[in-house]
Amino acid sequence: MKKNPLFCLLSLAVAILLSQPLAVLAKPNAQTISTPDQLINAVNALRLSYGLTPLAVHSALMQSAQSQADYMASTDEITHARPGGITYTQQLLALGFPLSGDLSLGGFRAENILSTFGPLDWNGVPPAWQDSDHMNTMLSQNFTHIGAGVSQKGDTYYFALDCAAATNTGQMQEGAATAIAASGSGNTNAAGVSQFMVPITKSTARPDGKVYHKVQYGQTLWSIAIDYGTTIKKIQALNNLGEDLTIQQGEELLVLENVTPPPPATPTLAASPTTFATLTQFPATPQMIFPFTAVVEPTETQEVEPSASAPISSNFLVVVLILAAFVGAGVAVWLIRDPKSD
Repeated sequence: MKKNPLFCLLSLAVAILLSQPLAVLAKPNAQTISTPDQLINAVNALRLSYGLTPLAVHSALMQSAQSQADYMASTDEITHARPGGITYTQQLLALGFPLSGDLSLGGFRAENILSTFGPLDWNGVPPAWQDSDHMNTMLSQNFTHIGAGVSQKGDTYYFALDCAAATNTGQMQEGAATAIAASGSGNTNAAGVSQFMVPITKSTARPDGKVYHKVQYGQTLWSIAIDYGTTIKKIQALNNLGEDLTIQQGEELLVLENVTPPPPATPTLAASPTTFATLTQFPATPQMIFPFTAVVEPTETQEVEPSASAPISSNFLVVVLILAAFVGAGVAVWLIRDPKSD
């Protein structure tokens, strides 16, 4: 029997598909990170996904991050504290990094740290780095440079990611020597993550439905967009920024429109001051809560002798006059009695 050509073609296609390895249908493996270069590439890819410029690698940041990863591995402790009690800022300046920002506040720098059992699975941002502080370390527009360190102890890996902003001139600030010489103070364990970015306090809508935000020290378009639930692109469009990501401290940005203003606060009537004064005067003793118990029966000390200068009442005068009349009558009778009666 003659076979149908179409049937033959379909049979051949099925045979070819079945001969292919099933691995092509599997999902690609998640990226694993076990070296500093891999960590830097993952962070810069994350920045590109947000439309941000990748950070340049700096030798001072590579040294600080690697020394921190080694220190954590040697102590089995996840910490931002440095050996010898120096601060993160002092370490960067001592390594020659031209740190920008207010050095008395630590400058513009941040650090993310992490430990994992085995290499780090980077299938998106690790859960420990997904909060706003750690995300700001990786996505801040203030930062210009990056460094990373990885240290292994047995099956445990220790990771340190250091990001910072260099001065516009590339030269050290005048106060760098003073900052290096200053003794470390404060909570050095928390000094790595966003210590020098003023937390964002969300503004409410104005009567016209517009929400404005005043930029504070260290805040960025990304962190502002995240907290207000909007995007960098929308803030740029509302403020005619174009593609510019630079914002200045004290600048007022329009971040949202057509937002329902909060209802006016309901005025609260203050209690009568007299009522409060009366209540606070009552002692804790129960008998004193009821005012009438204090005047049920006057005591002897409450009786008051009438003053000598007080006027005599009319009833008293009447009694005196009556008594005088009786006495006078008796005397008269005695004077006119019959002498013979004796």
